[in-house]
Amino acid sequence: MPKSIPKAVPGSTAKNSPLRVSARTVGLGLLGLVLGLYLVGNPLLDIIELKTYDIRLAMRPAPPGDPAVTIVAIDEKSLAAYGRWPWSRATMARVVERLDALGAQVIAFDVFFSEPENRTALEQIERLEHEQRISGEASPYARVKRALAADSSFGQAIAKSGKVVLPMVFLMSEDEARHLGKADVARSLAATQEQAVKLIRDRGDGLLDFPMPQIAGLLTNLPELSAAARASGHINSMPDARDGSVRWAPLVLRYQGLFFPSADVQAVRLYLNDPVFALHTTRYGISGLQFGERIIPTDEYGRALINYRGGARSFPTWSVSDLLTGRIDATQLRGKIVLIGATAQGLGDYRTTPVGAVFPGVEIRANTMQNLIDGNFIQRPGWMFVFDVGLMLALGGLLVALLPRLGVRLSALVTLALAGAYLLLAIIEFRMQLTWINVVYPALLIALLYVSSTLLHYFTAEREKRQIKNAFQHYVPVAVVDEILHNIDNLGLGGDKRELTVLFSDIRGFTGIAEGLSPEALVQLLNDYLTQMTDRVFQHDGLLDKYIGDAIMAVYGAPIPHPQHARLACRTAVGMMQQLRRMQADWKKKGLPGMDIGIGINTGPMVVGNMGSRTRFDYTVIGDAVNLGARIEALNKQYGTHILISEFTYNQVKDEFRHAREIDVTTVRGRNEPVRLYELMLAEDYPHLDWLPEFARAYELFRAEQRTQARTVFKKLAETYNDPVSRYYVERCQKTRRRRGD
Repeated sequence: MPKSIPKAVPGSTAKNSPLRVSARTVGLGLLGLVLGLYLVGNPLLDIIELKTYDIRLAMRPAPPGDPAVTIVAIDEKSLAAYGRWPWSRATMARVVERLDALGAQVIAFDVFFSEPENRTALEQIERLEHEQRISGEASPYARVKRALAADSSFGQAIAKSGKVVLPMVFLMSEDEARHLGKADVARSLAATQEQAVKLIRDRGDGLLDFPMPQIAGLLTNLPELSAAARASGHINSMPDARDGSVRWAPLVLRYQGLFFPSADVQAVRLYLNDPVFALHTTRYGISGLQFGERIIPTDEYGRALINYRGGARSFPTWSVSDLLTGRIDATQLRGKIVLIGATAQGLGDYRTTPVGAVFPGVEIRANTMQNLIDGNFIQRPGWMFVFDVGLMLALGGLLVALLPRLGVRLSALVTLALAGAYLLLAIIEFRMQLTWINVVYPALLIALLYVSSTLLHYFTAEREKRQIKNAFQHYVPVAVVDEILHNIDNLGLGGDKRELTVLFSDIRGFTGIAEGLSPEALVQLLNDYLTQMTDRVFQHDGLLDKYIGDAIMAVYGAPIPHPQHARLACRTAVGMMQQLRRMQADWKKKGLPGMDIGIGINTGPMVVGNMGSRTRFDYTVIGDAVNLGARIEALNKQYGTHILISEFTYNQVKDEFRHAREIDVTTVRGRNEPVRLYELMLAEDYPHLDWLPEFARAYELFRAEQRTQARTVFKKLAETYNDPVSRYYVERCQKTRRRRGD
């Protein structure tokens, strides 16, 4: 018996198919891999996620409404008017006085005044000479005298306004703070201790020792300036270590056990009329800042994601020179936080941000202040970590369960739909809820699961195609196998009712031949015969169903449908007989016994598919039409013919096979209805076939019960042309006469 054809085909959805099992195993492995990368952190993926965040932020519409923060800039125009930076503190005092007069509610500096203005006489003289040339004053000595008192006048202007917020700077590394002694540290801490948060509402263990950025030192303004200011706060920024972009604003930093708010927080406190201010903490870190009844959420380190209004110049910006020369109307500044900082390129106060690679540092502070006022920082709460992990588990589990069940195209549609829905959710959450949902890791998971599933589909399909090819090449010619693999959907494994043609052939007298040969010679003879006959089957695109001992069963029209299946079967039969004649001549030369065969062909509805048990099955055909084909083949012995076909086959091939003659109407075993039989005649078996009309006339006489006349014609044809069918009818006529007593 030949090999069984594989039961599964590419795309099989068997419950425990190797494809599904392996796809689930690989999928679960990839899910674990992506979760591991997320938990540990991958620099490349993290940077990509940051860039997707930047894109979402840049694409988001600017928040509505006029900002409450206005910038008075130390720009190129101001430097041209008042000389290179730093300017005289007297000039800065005039700035404060002018802003106070115009009704600014809060004046916040983004510049630092840590050293006295008159540090060296040479610096003062150079500065005074420059200012003298601008103002046209004659005596530099009066200017030097005023300069020596500039810090005091600046402090007086700050104190008089009662609305100035000055910056201080925390040193984040030991290298930066190496020049500070213990006395400097103690002096700086004493000068700024009053600025620390006084009200802490803790929901943890009260120890407040949770991890926060370590600080090595502190730089403050001149004591007389710090004492005059309404408040001071740090102006530290913390660029992302991965790409140097400023996304987070450190609203609170811890130093020497105290929590110090940023200058932006202090400015907003004053802007909101100094409401109750409190720091909310838990055992894991800081949770938020409270302004009166409003709480601003932060991460555990006291940071918040800056919700930038847009690129540079998103806030109203005026030049210091315009301020001091009276070109700014009071309506532009009244009731606002006025932030004084550098925007001139030469001063170098620029940062990289999500909305610009060269972004003024003063505008970063303006955005932070506006976010504090509006309460609209971007949200990335600590529990988002749990959300991301849960979401990836849900997405991964869904895809691991679904993708192995789906074909490649449907998998692509499902994957695209799921990825698109998730991306849309991330965009909507970002725009509507200001929530940052991780995109890269879930997208990577979706992509990896789809690619792995597709590759497994591909490799499994290729493997199954090879299995099918290896199996079917024993049944059908290579060209048909290629067509099967090209149109795999037409294979129809599992049972399908179609009209097909079946061919049976059998060796006559095989037992006698076997008794006269050694086993080796018999096997060789049989193999040669079966090889040649199988080649004829394949030559005409037949399916070798099986070998039944020395018999052959072939099917036409399956597994690939063919409209000419009846013709193909008949052409095969003729080819088999012609090849057998050539083999008989060769066997005779070798002294081997000859053999003869009978062939039966029938066309009709049959069920084709895998038949058998779960562990053993064959791709075959079953049905009444198949049984009829086998019965017809057996009738060749009765009529002495080689190729018999049924009327159902004859009706489809009669225009091609003109020498097919009707030889009987008979009822075969296992069938109630009679069937007409036709013989496919080989012209080379007879001198000529001009006598066939005589046979047809004799056959009609026989069917008309005119047996005596029919016998005379049949006898003549049998003797003249050695026609076995005519001999058969001579005997039938004689039997009829004997029964009648003629």
